[in-house]
Amino acid sequence: MGHGARAVSDGSATPLIGIVAGEPSGQLLAADLIAALSDRIGTPVRLVGVGGPPLEAHGLTSLFDPDEIALMGLTSVVRALPRLARRISQTANALIAARPDCLVVVDSPDFSLQVAKRVKKRLPDIPVVKYVAPTVWAWRPGRAPAMRAHVDHVLSILPFEPAVMAELGGPETHYVGHRLMADKALQRCWDTNRTRGARPDDAPINLVLLPGSRRSEVRALLDDFRQTVDVMRGRGNTLSISLPTLPHLERRVRDHVLGWPDIVRVTTGRDAQMEAYGRADVALAASGTVLLELALAGVPAISCYRADPLIRRVAERMLTTWSAALPNLIADRVVINEYYDEMIRPGMLARLAEQLAKPDGAHRAMVMEGYGTVRARMQVDEPPSIRAAAIVAGLLEQRRAR
Repeated sequence: MGHGARAVSDGSATPLIGIVAGEPSGQLLAADLIAALSDRIGTPVRLVGVGGPPLEAHGLTSLFDPDEIALMGLTSVVRALPRLARRISQTANALIAARPDCLVVVDSPDFSLQVAKRVKKRLPDIPVVKYVAPTVWAWRPGRAPAMRAHVDHVLSILPFEPAVMAELGGPETHYVGHRLMADKALQRCWDTNRTRGARPDDAPINLVLLPGSRRSEVRALLDDFRQTVDVMRGRGNTLSISLPTLPHLERRVRDHVLGWPDIVRVTTGRDAQMEAYGRADVALAASGTVLLELALAGVPAISCYRADPLIRRVAERMLTTWSAALPNLIADRVVINEYYDEMIRPGMLARLAEQLAKPDGAHRAMVMEGYGTVRARMQVDEPPSIRAAAIVAGLLEQRRAR
């Protein structure tokens, strides 16, 4: 099929699945689900909708470039509103014309749930699945009950979400597991860090810096991290510093750390990142999903976040969660200390980092115990894709039986 061509459900035994996945991580989740679903029913399913290379490998011809809906930040969304409105109409109309046997929407909820709403209105018998729950536990909790009209089932990747959805009156929700739990490199890091022995007095502290993925965030936090490093050195610590980053940020990061008194190993790529985690004593990290990765790798971490004033004012009015760190929410207690804006003080960060870096320290032991709780609560007996595929297959069978 050519770009944007439509598949149409033809009543055959091969299901046609509508799919909307804008971000790379969501596309990988969706591709794993489609692979598991195809294995379960014994034939490759057909696809229609929006997605990138991981889904194109399963036969999807995307209606348009999914980067258009993978937007970050309030200002990006506002600027793109007219185009997003057109893409919502285009996607919904294409799915309605194709009449899929099931619609699975993954990420970009402000886009994908609008598409789901329009499709469900015109095709009420089609089961709609939301893979990855919207963060109703953090802000706009009214989204949960509002979803019931156009979402039949939510597949969550965080273990506390089904209870939250039920409490808020949202759709039926099942925890299917998180793909990071199946990451063998993270498991190796966990095994290494959990059994780490005493560090010789003259050995350096292995410090990992993770200043985030957005340029403005990286610039602000690297200044904070530099000051923290200076305080740690002034307190007599020898440091070995690693800074895993993304390829598009590498030059900027290298330029920023060029004048630091300590040599900073700036790396890109997953292997280098896992190597840094495997030898890390402690990490200073931007608030975000990387905190869950650090928890599963067994790296004691301190979370930092700087927001521009507009975003901060909006967040203060709308946020309903007690913590922004996923490990804290999963463990239901403070496992990772979080510092925001004026709370980010290099002296305090330096002293806390020293405590966390002590292999036999009480603070480190408390953090590692919390990480163990996170792992236990996230554990499932099957890969997430297989659990997700079983639920989607059940919805397909129910529809055929009607």
